[in-house]
Amino acid sequence: MTLEKYDAVVIGGGPGGYVAAIRLAQHGKKTALVEREFIGGECLNYGCIPSKILIENVKHFYKLSTSRLLRNGKIDWNALQEKKKKLVNKIREGVEYLLRGYNVKIYKGEAKIINNLIINIENGSGTQTRIHGGNIVIATGTSPISLPTIPYDHTRIISAREALELPTIPSSLLIVGGGAIGLELGTIYAKLGSKVTIVEIMDQLLPGIEKDIVRLVERRLRQLGVNIFLSSRIVSSEVKEDKVRAFIETSNETIEHVSDYALVSVGKRPLVSQMGLDNIGLELNEKGFIKVDEYCRTNLENVYAVGDITGPPFLAHKASRQGIIAADNISGEKKIFDASTIPLAIFTDPEIAMVGLTKDEAEKRNYKVKVARFSYSSLGRAIAEEELEGFIRIISDQESGTLLGVQIVGSRATEIIGEAALAVKNKLTIDELADTIHPHPTFSELYSEVAEAALFKPIHMLVK
Repeated sequence: MTLEKYDAVVIGGGPGGYVAAIRLAQHGKKTALVEREFIGGECLNYGCIPSKILIENVKHFYKLSTSRLLRNGKIDWNALQEKKKKLVNKIREGVEYLLRGYNVKIYKGEAKIINNLIINIENGSGTQTRIHGGNIVIATGTSPISLPTIPYDHTRIISAREALELPTIPSSLLIVGGGAIGLELGTIYAKLGSKVTIVEIMDQLLPGIEKDIVRLVERRLRQLGVNIFLSSRIVSSEVKEDKVRAFIETSNETIEHVSDYALVSVGKRPLVSQMGLDNIGLELNEKGFIKVDEYCRTNLENVYAVGDITGPPFLAHKASRQGIIAADNISGEKKIFDASTIPLAIFTDPEIAMVGLTKDEAEKRNYKVKVARFSYSSLGRAIAEEELEGFIRIISDQESGTLLGVQIVGSRATEIIGEAALAVKNKLTIDELADTIHPHPTFSELYSEVAEAALFKPIHMLVK
């Protein structure tokens, strides 16, 4: 068997892997990319992109249908699914075009690391190919965790992948897990008329997010008719006659619940078992994710790992940044991945975005904290778009004025958090934020207003 040799081989074509491959090629490295399914990975094909296409289109439909500007309107679900498929294909083709343009060799198949940086690739027909990489970047991602009390059958008990491709709008949907994915998809279907029920084992939705932020999202869900069970779990289930019958155990009682589908979204597990990592002695953490240092290096020489396979947070932009860091370091640079300023973006209604430290986190680090807040209801653009729910909050060091963290809940939060990430990463002060002229009327003016609130008084909110 002929052994083709490369300067670097990237395993996994998602937002961490394909970005690493492109950057390696830009550095002049002979690069190969191995992907078992579709270029773009879970994010592009079954996650970030298709979900946002549905979220955005359904948001506009719902807003018009609940206004007095549209009568007797119905959404064409099949047309929306076709639009989603077309746009996903367009982006995927764009990524493949870039990879080909940079002369990255793409192998389709399942990769297994043998030893001494040799990789065996088996395609769908059973044909095997072996290649050698002077460096290896592992970017194989994760798969959803199944629950023994409500195991996937991928027909009625489904993961997020199937939930994005349902043939019709379900009349009822049970969501197990009140995290970001469950809430985003639940909001889509609730706006389309599905009777949605959410079961979360913790005492709040979006565990780990500050309660005053989550409260706005929970209130919106309840306005949409979503039934929410907190501190609850599924104790058993069965699929019968195209229905999912599940038993929900709450703190007071056990409830029988019947729905068309059950979406289980309770976490992710790393995709490592099929890769032969035991053969090469790669070190994993206690949860099975690959251990990496600040340079995205594993414990093995010339082997790197990026993205979800390295553990939470499971974010595409984190994966892409790690991919660039790994590629640059393979190419002789010495760059560090800084996880402290990774922005979080949750596409609920209202949206949530945050970066840096919360008030509690800053106080634990012995900062003398100053907190300022400005409401969406006092912002001209928010009023014009009838998006009054939400606020921006900034956390700063009272002594130096340095911006430590920003939390936003409200319309376009995910779009405008980038400015906060730039400010926090570069240790800008509240004065510098206040002195930055923001265009009017925009949601970005939230920064001007909240900075003025921290310094003295905001212009467009009465503070006596």
